[in-house]
Order: sequence, then structure tokens, then C-alpha cells
Amino acid sequence: MKANFISLLSLVLVFYCHAFTEGQDPVVRAFEEKTLQARPLPLSRVRLMGGPLKRAQDLTAEYLLQLEPDRMLAGYRIRAGLEPKAEGYGGWDAVDSRQLTGHIAGHYLSAISLMYAATGNEEFKRRADYIVTEFKEVQDKRGDGYLGAIVNRDGIDGRELFERLSQGEIKSGGFDLNGLWSPWYTLHKTYAGLRDAFRCTGNKTALELEIKFAEWAERILAPLDAGQIQRMLNTEFGGMNEILVDLYADTGDKRWLDLSYKFEHRCFIEPLKRHQDILEGKHGNTQVPKLIGSADRYAYTGSAGDIMAASFFWDQVVQHHSYATGGHGHDEYFGEPGKLSDRVDGRTAETCNVYNMLKLTRRLFALRPDAHYADFQERALFNHILASIDPEDGRTCYMVPVGRGVQHEYQGMFRSFTCCVGSGMESHALHGDGIYYEAGDKLWVNLYAPSTAEWTAEGVNLKVDTDFPEGESVILKMTLQSPKEFTLALRRPYWAGDGFSVKVNGEAVSEDVIDPYRDVPESGRPVAGRGGVEQSGTYVELKRAWKTGDTVELILPKTLRLEPTPDNPQVAAIMWGPLVLAADLGPERERGRGRDVSYEPPTIPVFVAAEQSVNQWVKSVPNEPGHFRITEVGRDSLGADLEIEVNLVPFYRLHRRAYAVYFDLFSKPEWE
Repeated sequence: MKANFISLLSLVLVFYCHAFTEGQDPVVRAFEEKTLQARPLPLSRVRLMGGPLKRAQDLTAEYLLQLEPDRMLAGYRIRAGLEPKAEGYGGWDAVDSRQLTGHIAGHYLSAISLMYAATGNEEFKRRADYIVTEFKEVQDKRGDGYLGAIVNRDGIDGRELFERLSQGEIKSGGFDLNGLWSPWYTLHKTYAGLRDAFRCTGNKTALELEIKFAEWAERILAPLDAGQIQRMLNTEFGGMNEILVDLYADTGDKRWLDLSYKFEHRCFIEPLKRHQDILEGKHGNTQVPKLIGSADRYAYTGSAGDIMAASFFWDQVVQHHSYATGGHGHDEYFGEPGKLSDRVDGRTAETCNVYNMLKLTRRLFALRPDAHYADFQERALFNHILASIDPEDGRTCYMVPVGRGVQHEYQGMFRSFTCCVGSGMESHALHGDGIYYEAGDKLWVNLYAPSTAEWTAEGVNLKVDTDFPEGESVILKMTLQSPKEFTLALRRPYWAGDGFSVKVNGEAVSEDVIDPYRDVPESGRPVAGRGGVEQSGTYVELKRAWKTGDTVELILPKTLRLEPTPDNPQVAAIMWGPLVLAADLGPERERGRGRDVSYEPPTIPVFVAAEQSVNQWVKSVPNEPGHFRITEVGRDSLGADLEIEVNLVPFYRLHRRAYAVYFDLFSKPEWE
């Protein structure tokens, strides 16, 4: 049976590369049809055509082609007793010390596979095929299915330490398991790379290697009882549950679905199922992948516990732990829910966390299509992910702080190879994922970006022209094989102000279609935003017979507003539509991590404006879209009673500068 599945290259529904096909196992298919209410158009059917998302994709593509596969494969070959073909990279991927050695090859294989789907550039497929071939040589030499490069401080190979684990020797906690740094987390990147190579490039060998690698894991875990398994899971293990669920989807072999439950961290997951927020004090990026796995598994089991845990976790993180940018965490850890005002500095908002929250967001939308998931995707994508990549040279960031007088934490792209360098490779290859979703005769447009989409199930090609996010005009143009009736669901963002409009072929769409809640009191409208108090976006659903040449035009007016922290209304970010506005405080200083990046420049502004509407003191600069200026209410935070001028721009555009995202607000009596 396994061989039959391997022979089918496009046999599964997945979340970014392939579409549903008839070759899928009927049991898998039945659960998908029952649980998945929307499917993202595959990356291979979406093309970015311009704008900041395309710029980030292009810069990342250039970077990926500068990296040398043989260097990131050196550790694998050395541990297998093979001669390396090049000197290994350093940093967190160094081959001769206790690092996450091998994680970059996994991230890279995922990234180039995704980039092949997103661009069609054959060089990415060629490189993916090469790495899979090299992995096969390593796995064959090992002989037992293991495919890793990690060692401990004493140079003992990770495979030997896993054998000790299998015998019941378990010393775990935080990031250490039997002397290895987050070993399952590191191996997960290799598993994921093989999955993505199979799904996005059609490489059958990648699936064969992944199955053998999973068989090795199954053997390692088989002797351990439930208590030992749970003790092992006290160490970060990445998305191992997710990868095994995906392997079940790719093979139809239920043993992998069963094995995914071995990575169910019960002391964390069970309280979430009971709607208990137990996030405080926990490492953010250790937790998010656990819930990606839960959401993934729900698609194939319909288990209420999985969706309850995943959706409650998402709600809590977004509503009670996230900053205006969509990032979360201080020094990588969750804090007290709803308490953020004293946690805005240079040690906030790790990029890996946001990358994984976006993965979870896209999965949850597919399971339960709702505009509040798309609202968050837009927020996190345009305010954190785009802010995490230098638009000039493509460097990515570990932290993207939200404090006052802080700066970006750019990474050494050819020497540090941190977790956020790895996830950044994948993140900017995924910008076409989640823009469009389909189900039956319905197509959702969740994000507005210059792009084209092939909706092959209905024979529809869609082209989107827009100057978003700075502009407010969106034009969609249709090309159809033949006239067709279907529903086009256009997201109406929660931030779109008065003047929002939709026209079809130049004719205005009626108000009852544009605003289905127009007659509903504000207290009765959907609420799902930050703090659990913001209104959620909605959809404008246009059901009609469409034909080639039809156009839809949207106007998305942006207004200014303050977004205060949930625990202190006088600590706030300034928003312009979906965009965070940051204060430009001058050139950046020396780079570093943590406290090194949180320096105090000559002037950190506060605003004596707590009693005024933001529109009274934040003024747009003529002929400079997105540029705003504050004059009369600005003061030096050190207490000097002199008016200072503050320039604001969209945060994602501000690089190599010191900045402030959150500001202290005072009334005149408080300041005096």
C-alpha cells in the first residue's frame, strides 16, 4: 500500500504546494472534506507581481542562491563517516560543537522547495534534488534511517544519545535533552525539508527518506512509557507532531498519525483544551509549533480536543499577549496575559514566533474561515514580517523590538545561522500563501497584494492591481474559460473607514452587501481583535455570473487611531489603517542582541495629548504617502518642556534607524 502512495506525486491536500487530487486515500479525503472549509490556492498557482511582499521574496530568493548546499551538508556527512565536500558554516550550524547543527540544511531545503513553487525557478528544484540525493547517501551510510548532524559538547554523535534515550536515560528540561540542544527541534527541520521537497517539487525520494527517518523515530520511542515520553517533551521539540500528521496525509499510513500523539505535551495542551491560559513564563517558539500540530491533526481526525486547544491558544496569544505589530514575547517568553505596558523595550517580538503564528493562522482559517484570522495575518505580515527584512540587502532580524529608542536586531546571514535566519528563509517564500482560499464555488480574497491567481477548479484567472498598503485602491480583473457563476468573498478589513466602497464593472455594490452588520448595534458585531475588544473584519460576498473582462474595484480608506496596551491606555501605538507608524529617531547605533540594542538616543518622545483625538495632533505630510508629523504635543521624555518635532512612517519601511513603536501619553495636568 505504501508503494502505491509514493507513486502518486500530487496525492494530498496540503497547505501551500499542491491541490486536492483524486489519488488521495479515501479515509484521509473524507476527513478533509468534513473538516476543511477552505483551501489556500497552492503557491504554484499564485504569483506576486510587485509591492513590498514581492521585494522581500526577491531578496530572499537572491540570498538562497548565494548559499552553498555542500557547506550546510558538511555536518551530516562528517557524522555519517563521509568526507565533507566543503567546510561547514558556523554559528548555530557549526559542525564541531553543541549547536543546532543541521537545522539550516532543513530550513534551506524547505525554503528552496517553497520558492520553487512560488516562482517556478528551476534552479531551486535543481538544488532541492541535489540535497535530497546527498541526504540519501548519508541515510544509506547510517543504515538505520537516522538523518542528523547534531553532537553534544563531548563530540558524541546525536544518534548514540538518542539510543540512550530509547533505553530510558532521560535528562530533559528547557532546551537540553541528554546533553543535546533541542535535538527533536533540530531534526524536525530535516523532516520538514523532506516533506516540502516531496510536496513542492515532486521528489519521490524525499518521501522515501522521510518514511525511513520516521521509522527510526518510531523505533527510538517504542520502549518508552507514557511518563518517560512526557518527561522527554519537557525539552523543545519543534513541530514533530505536525510532521508526523503530514506524513500520514502523504502516505495514508495511520501509524504516523498514531506516532504524532507521542509528541502531545499533555501538561501544556490539556489546560488549553479547558480554556486555561497557562502561557506566562513559557518560551514562545517552543509552544506555537505544538498547536500547529494540533490544528493539522484536526483536519484528519475531527478531534474536538485538537481544535479547542489550537483555537484557544491562538485567541489568547492574539488578544492578550500580542503587540500592535503582531509580535509577542519578551526575551522570547510569554508574560502575564493582558499586561504589556511594562514589556515594551528592545528585547521583544522574536521573528520565529510570528512566522509560526502565521502558519497556525492560515491553518485555522482553512478549518474555520473567519475574517479575524485574515486580520491578524495582515497585521503580522505587514508590521512584523516585512519589518524583519532589510529592503536593501535582505538581512533578517532575530528580534523586531517594539520599544522606545530601539533598533532592529539584524543577523549575520552567512555566519550566525540562528533560528530566525532559518525561519526567515521560509517566511519570505510563503508570501503568496493565504492570499486566496477556495471551497466549492467560492473564492476568498484575504489579502490585497499585486498578484495573479489561477483558480483551476473553476477555470478562473484573477489579477489584482493595487498600491496597498500605502494606497487605498484595489482593482481585480477576471479572465474565465467560459462564463461562470461563483461567489467572490472580498475581505472588508476592520480598519477600513468611512468611504469603503466596492464597484463591479463600475457600478456600486449596495450597502446591505457591503456591510451586513449595518443595522446591528456595535455591541452585537463580531469582536475578535487585540484585547478582545476590537471589531473583526467581514466579507463582501459577490455571487453572480462572471465573465472575462469583469472588474471589481475596492476603495480601502485608512484612518489614524491609537492602539493602547490592554493594561495602560496611556501607552499606545499609532496606527494608520493596518500599518503601525513608528517614530524615526535617527541613525542606528552598534548592533547586538538584547540590551545592546535598547539604547537611549538623544530624544525619546512622549506626547502631551491624552485628552485629544489622534487626528488633532498627527498630521499627514503633503505628497508623501504614509509620512506623518507631530509638532505641538511632542516633548522630550527626560522632562524638558520644549516642543519637539517627530516624524512617523510605516514601521515596515523604517530600517537602519533608531525608532519607537509605543509612546507614553500624558494629559496637560499630568505633564505639568
